[in-house]
Amino acid sequence: MSDITLSSGKEITFDLTRMTVREYRALFDKSQGQDEEDTTLARVCGLTVEEYLDIPYPEWKQLTVAFFHAVRMPLANPN
Repeated sequence: MSDITLSSGKEITFDLTRMTVREYRALFDKSQGQDEEDTTLARVCGLTVEEYLDIPYPEWKQLTVAFFHAVRMPLANPN
């Protein structure tokens, strides 16, 4: 079961095992570059960085809300 389905029909299932503790903590570090954050989120979503950056803004907001919900309860995610 996917975590979110984009309007393109692409189903996104977050694979939290593809993110390290260091990468998770860096998401909240204001000194981290946007490129690193995009790379981490794209990888967890199973997307290339280009696919991730081409998501329409409202869907990107939905995706990030769903992502942060998933990382708050990582043991509830079967991946």
